[in-house]
Amino acid sequence: MIEKLEFYHGAALVRLIEDDRCKSVGKSEYGYLVNGDRSVLIKYTTKAQSPWRFTVSEDDIARFDGAAEKFEICIMVLVCGGDGVCSVPWRTARDLLGGSPGWLAAKRSFNGCYGVSGSAGMLKKKIPVNQWPGIVFGQEAGA
Repeated sequence: MIEKLEFYHGAALVRLIEDDRCKSVGKSEYGYLVNGDRSVLIKYTTKAQSPWRFTVSEDDIARFDGAAEKFEICIMVLVCGGDGVCSVPWRTARDLLGGSPGWLAAKRSFNGCYGVSGSAGMLKKKIPVNQWPGIVFGQEAGA
């Protein structure tokens, strides 16, 4: 039987691995390590429709703060059920959380971009659906 974590992490990881810029992906104490110098933390929800909400624990914050000290590029990946993958830099996600445990939410209307908010704020710009996995390699969507 395929575990839910494997299924949803796999959805994000397949897109990453199929990108020509991806040379390696491995598990690390922080989440996943890409090309030996970029950290990725994946959260998922099985909810079918927008909005999608993700709990970020004290352990998640400590783990990703550790990654941010070690790696320049740290990305929080939100797998939104079967809809798609929304990704934001960890520092942005941390700001939306106010540096404390809480929640992040992504919402999207049909053919729209993701709006992202957290327990302490809302992201002013929308996240394009096709931003993942380019953001891992320093490329914004459409660039």
